[in-house]
Amino acid sequence: MSEHTHDWWMAKPWRLIQMNLRQIDMVDIRAKQLVEDLQAFQANVFMINTAGIIASYPTDLPFHFQSDYLQGDSLAEIIDACHAAQIRVVARTDFSKVRRPIYEQHPDWAYVSAKGNIIDYNGDIAVCLNGDYQQHYMFQIIEELFAKLPFDGIFFNMSGYQTRDYSGNYYGPCHCANCQARFRAMVGLELPVNEDWEDPRYRQYNQFKIKTLAEHRAKLCHFISERWPHVAIASLREFGRGFIRQESNTAIDRPLPHWQYGGSDNAKWASSSYPTMLSSNTTVDFIDFPYRHVTVSPHQQQLRLVQGLANGNALDWYLIGRIDNHADRSGFAPIKAIFHYHAAHEASYAHLTSKANIALLNGAQANQGEFRGWFRFLVEHHFLFDTLMEEVALDLPWDKYEAIILPDYEPISDALADRLDQFVANGGTLIASGRSGFRDKTYTPRAQPVLVSLGIERFGTMRTDMRSAYFKLDDKRSFPRLDEVDLLYSGDLYLYPDYAATVQPYLRLVAPHAFGPPERCYYTQVTDHPGYVVNRYGQGQAIYLPWLPGALFHRQGYPNTTDFIGDLLEQIAGLTAVAGNLSPMVEVTHFTRTDGAHELVHLVNGSGHFGNSFFAPVPMTDLHITVRCARRPQVVKSLVNDTLYNYNWHDEGLITIDIPRLGLFDAIQIV
Repeated sequence: MSEHTHDWWMAKPWRLIQMNLRQIDMVDIRAKQLVEDLQAFQANVFMINTAGIIASYPTDLPFHFQSDYLQGDSLAEIIDACHAAQIRVVARTDFSKVRRPIYEQHPDWAYVSAKGNIIDYNGDIAVCLNGDYQQHYMFQIIEELFAKLPFDGIFFNMSGYQTRDYSGNYYGPCHCANCQARFRAMVGLELPVNEDWEDPRYRQYNQFKIKTLAEHRAKLCHFISERWPHVAIASLREFGRGFIRQESNTAIDRPLPHWQYGGSDNAKWASSSYPTMLSSNTTVDFIDFPYRHVTVSPHQQQLRLVQGLANGNALDWYLIGRIDNHADRSGFAPIKAIFHYHAAHEASYAHLTSKANIALLNGAQANQGEFRGWFRFLVEHHFLFDTLMEEVALDLPWDKYEAIILPDYEPISDALADRLDQFVANGGTLIASGRSGFRDKTYTPRAQPVLVSLGIERFGTMRTDMRSAYFKLDDKRSFPRLDEVDLLYSGDLYLYPDYAATVQPYLRLVAPHAFGPPERCYYTQVTDHPGYVVNRYGQGQAIYLPWLPGALFHRQGYPNTTDFIGDLLEQIAGLTAVAGNLSPMVEVTHFTRTDGAHELVHLVNGSGHFGNSFFAPVPMTDLHITVRCARRPQVVKSLVNDTLYNYNWHDEGLITIDIPRLGLFDAIQIV
């Protein structure tokens, strides 16, 4: 738990509503109505547009464009009314752009493309991180903001290096004079024109962005925390204090499938990797930027919210405009129901920590398809796991983990590789797929393998033309789910590394072969190249898969893949899932209060996700689960149904719980 336990945002679980106000919403905004709307949802935190592109309060600064629509109640009146109702208020700011009149006075602040063009989107001009606006003048705006208004927190929208506009048009890396001079001084090179990871200059540019962003974030954090230590700062993760704000959202041009675990994924990595910060993943009300006035499925909204609760998240909802003038109110009642549930049981959600025994690595340079496939493997086979972000993995304790999974995570630093090898040597299990560790932290290809525990001596050849290849299961004693299956299909990528003599290979690669016409659809060559290998290292083991089962499953979703991985995790890795009769469509998580007062097991029913739609989940009955429980409980109770559940405590530290009926979710408190 955070050393800053006195911080208001860590003391009590919050329920945040963000009204992303349009300028016209300030014409007739009324503080009394706004507070009543927040109270109807039992929200205790409110985020409102304040500064940056548009000043929503009277500003005295010539470089801060004041709204012409400030005719309703002022921000000062709104904040006072919220505080009187015990509602904290967070300032939403956006320093990524300035209005055209400000740009005309300070053209050197703007982003400039390699072709010399600025990004002008309806009169909003994108500015560069390295220009004077973000380096100096935004701090003057923040100073004025807190001098005039008693905000409790601050959120920075669209921070960092922006390369796209709201329509998704891509402009490339910034080539303004400030970026050119700073990059030349730091690296001694000219800026790259394209984002190409195979270009060494772009890899250096990426490190340049990381360094300059870190310096700017440090400056922001120190500037605010030293002057206003009571203020909750959003998403300055490296400082370990404040809250992490992110979104579960949709976009009309985003490739399918919908990521049905968006709420779980975002909450899990934030709460697992940054335990001293509050995780506040928001469910976005609208479909996409062009359609901000129409909501997504109310059932999708509810699912995101309860997924977040199940994975250590606060409640957070974000809509365009005000509640009282919103054009699509179909999601209000379902969202209100979850907010009211949380308000009634907020004490049960305070100071929780995960009881997961598996860690799944993710990070900025992850193969998200492979990561999401492994996320699904673990969720749908009911394994308890955390997500560790690569950027902080070395700073976190690993004592509780029996296994760590690297889902084709390429850029592994020497230090992280050493610790992973030591984890295996001390008795842990490492599972890696694809090109895990094949690049260093700067994304530069390695000449030699870095993860000694995998037993890979040389990288060898990589093929991406493996369509129609399979793996042949000659011995299925370790794969009971595949009793009637002789072949696994493998996807397009396969690697041919050289293995150490200690490595034990399993399965045999069936080489690509003709798949049409039907008369010629048969294979003739079964090689000795493995589908997975196991290497004993110290007291532990490393399992390596030279292909991408996660990406294959995320894209296609067939039991041929997930049944294999389920058996691999149980029979080969020796991991134990939550037992019982749960459907794969039910996510299970297990948390304990840090003082040991109670444990909280969540079941989240995802059966309402069907194709590209989200419907009401199908109720499930007569369920039972078996989870670890070190001591005999006194009470096992559903917070959702306010019902005592029958249970059987086993002397070996397990408890079996009967769940008569599961709707959208259940939260089972074990005391």
